[in-house]
Amino acid sequence: MPSWTSTPNGTMAAAVLTSPGAHPPTTCFTYDPSYPRPSLPSPDWVLVRVRAAGLNRAELRGRAGHAPFPPEFNIFQSEYHADPPAILGEEFVGEVAEAGATSGFEPGEKVAGFIYGGGKAYDGAYAQYTVVHRRRCFRLPAETRLGWEVLGAIPMSLWTAYGSVVLAGRLRERGEGVKVLVHGATSSVGIFAILLAKERGATVVATTRQEGKLARLKEVGADYAVLEEDIEKEVLRRFPRGVDIVLELVGPDQITRSMGLLARYGTLVVTGILNLEWEATGFNPMKIPATRCLTKHAMTNAGPGTEDDELDLVEPVLAEAVRNVESGKWPKEYIIDRTFELREAGAAHTYMEDNKAKGKVVMTIP
Repeated sequence: MPSWTSTPNGTMAAAVLTSPGAHPPTTCFTYDPSYPRPSLPSPDWVLVRVRAAGLNRAELRGRAGHAPFPPEFNIFQSEYHADPPAILGEEFVGEVAEAGATSGFEPGEKVAGFIYGGGKAYDGAYAQYTVVHRRRCFRLPAETRLGWEVLGAIPMSLWTAYGSVVLAGRLRERGEGVKVLVHGATSSVGIFAILLAKERGATVVATTRQEGKLARLKEVGADYAVLEEDIEKEVLRRFPRGVDIVLELVGPDQITRSMGLLARYGTLVVTGILNLEWEATGFNPMKIPATRCLTKHAMTNAGPGTEDDELDLVEPVLAEAVRNVESGKWPKEYIIDRTFELREAGAAHTYMEDNKAKGKVVMTIP
């Protein structure tokens, strides 16, 4: 890990990963009230007092001891290593505690952050303080009265859904009558994908593996909610020519199946890896049906030293979402499922692995 992750700058409370791979998850973490607080590595970085951290599936893999998949690093390829750092966590909301001279931020500003490499290349957000590069730190509306726990449920899931459906899936360019299939829709990304697609006039089919979650998908706004085992039958019965966009949140091993549900000039966007299958075994790209498109959206596609113009969209997209939640247009009950305290990191991971969540799981950090 970079030497600056352990540069003394006072202390902080943190959920430290002391036993990767142990079972149950509650035995993997140790709550440390005096862990070393990180320092700014350069003037382009920001030190943030974390108030809430949204949990992500990639963090479950890190806790379980799975080596990070090299493409997850992207901009941090030089920092790739098989052993994860001591503190997981890829996203947060909080307040700027210290701003680098060229960061463009000021102490006290409310911000959200995507820690590309956090919990992989350097310590992440399961702590009272973390550092983030200025290009991955975004202002929240200063006037918002939403609680930190609700704000913590929005940023990364929202942006992943927006980048997948609106940008990669080209939802805006397709005109009226667009049909969208969200495969793995009860995840927090899936929920935002439904909300974003419906807001833009699309017809949405949402899938789940659990019959007990079908009603929630309809409540959120899906026109059709179907069990995963019935996807082909239900989708093609309603739309014999297929759908225009498939958001694949389950894994690359579903590519062949999902590709068969696309209409002409449709796009399959692979974003999620819920099943730990990184490869599309047996998939032959030469067998992609004519006029269909296969692409992906990844949070780590942008950052320092790369093409990152898309990041300029994050603040306005995030601000609109915050307004939608605050006004009740997007009820916060759709967005956030449950909160845990920093001391309960292991319990939060257990809850996620049991697939009980119907939205985002958030860790609050007082």
